[in-house]
Amino acid sequence: MHIRLILLLAAVIAGLGAAVLRLRRKKIDNKLCARCGAPAMHGYSKTAESALDDIVPLCVPCLLERLDEDYCTYDGRAVVIQPVAELPCYVFRPKSDWDEQPRADLDTLLAGLQNQCSSCTNPARYLWVNALEAGPVANLPLMGITQTLLAAAGARPISLCASCSVQRIARSFAGQEAGYLEVCGPRGHEDGLVTAMGY
Repeated sequence: MHIRLILLLAAVIAGLGAAVLRLRRKKIDNKLCARCGAPAMHGYSKTAESALDDIVPLCVPCLLERLDEDYCTYDGRAVVIQPVAELPCYVFRPKSDWDEQPRADLDTLLAGLQNQCSSCTNPARYLWVNALEAGPVANLPLMGITQTLLAAAGARPISLCASCSVQRIARSFAGQEAGYLEVCGPRGHEDGLVTAMGY
């Protein structure tokens, strides 16, 4: 009896949380792109967890231009987790921002980065990891990448160049109904991780 009550309560809380998240994420729908004036679907910032005043509303094409610039000028290497729609932010965080398990996974995964992009012949600096559900992505800070997204047999990261990484991000954005409150690309020279998150 108690287990059923706990499960029911957990389902209600999860449902309310998802509804609040959807409402918060739709607020950006009323804004216009700061670059071209089209309806803005996402917010762009230079660093994760920026102040609201520092998050610029952008339409998808303008956001992808900014991300392409960020990815092409970034001096480090990064693991890029496919965007999932259920989390409000899609941001880069340098390795030093993560706990021990995700840092160890980053080192291990980036050691296997191929020299060339698997989609073209440009130099690879990114490892793409497919993510189909928000649950495993939400567990990354505690459990790391290998125990969540790469736990399934045959799950392998793909070496990509900057442009091919942004193209995959664009394909993932195309199927989403709601935008991200905050999106930021990689910056600086420290290796890191790009992933959907909730703060």
